[in-house]
Amino acid sequence: VQQLKPRLKRRAPTKQPSEEKKNNVNEDDDDDDAFLGGPLFLLGYSLGGNIVTKYLGEESLHGTLPKYIGGGATMGNPLHIDSGTVGFPWNVVLAAGVKQSLLINFQSFKRHHDPGFQHAMKKALLSPTIGRLDDAASPYLIRNDPHPPYAPRIGYEDGDAYWWDSSSHRHVAHVSVPLLKITARDDFLVFGQFARKLNHCLENPNVLVVKTRCGGHLGWQESPPQKEGSSLLGGKSGSWSDAAVADFIEALLQMREEDRRKRLVEKGKEVPPPPPKVLSKL
Repeated sequence: VQQLKPRLKRRAPTKQPSEEKKNNVNEDDDDDDAFLGGPLFLLGYSLGGNIVTKYLGEESLHGTLPKYIGGGATMGNPLHIDSGTVGFPWNVVLAAGVKQSLLINFQSFKRHHDPGFQHAMKKALLSPTIGRLDDAASPYLIRNDPHPPYAPRIGYEDGDAYWWDSSSHRHVAHVSVPLLKITARDDFLVFGQFARKLNHCLENPNVLVVKTRCGGHLGWQESPPQKEGSSLLGGKSGSWSDAAVADFIEALLQMREEDRRKRLVEKGKEVPPPPPKVLSKL
């Protein structure tokens, strides 16, 4: 948060501008320079990608998306969340992870004396799969209203209502900023749900979908060519998706700079020579 504060702080003028300059300041508010550090890009992985997509879609739909949000990128976003469709053994593994979180906070839960809450938590801990666990805990999960001001509420009617409210495929068509979505065909965890809701992404020209043949769930690992005499495990590995996201953001920044320079030329202002274009890392 401390690192974001200077990026989101508007530049304060050092002196009172004239009426003409005030108008120019208002016109320049459309430029990236209105915020220190330029635009902010949101990244999300797996369920985090679902949250980023849902946020961009909801805020864009209601006209409340902050102007300093320049775009986003998501990796391994399922788009449609339905824990009941997760097959064995992953439905059991995911349930075990959620149960571990419940047990870590067990002492806090014991201080809630509502009988319904206690029964729901016990039922969730005894649930064998993530689908049945979500169904048991959904009446006591915290949520937000789907419309501004997004007031906090408690509970869903059942697991289906919880999964429907959490899914981002209903909001991706409303995203008003560039959004990159990367997924792998061999992603055993989310590709099935993603493929069934892909049409929602294709309806929006702001959404760019990249589908790779391999990569697994948030994998895309790559390593440099092996040097002569070195061990097979000797080199540093990286992620192809990191380079792809960096390319995407750099292209957006170049396009925004070109648009800004074009606006300045139309206003009759002097424009310095353009900076050199950044070559792709891929």
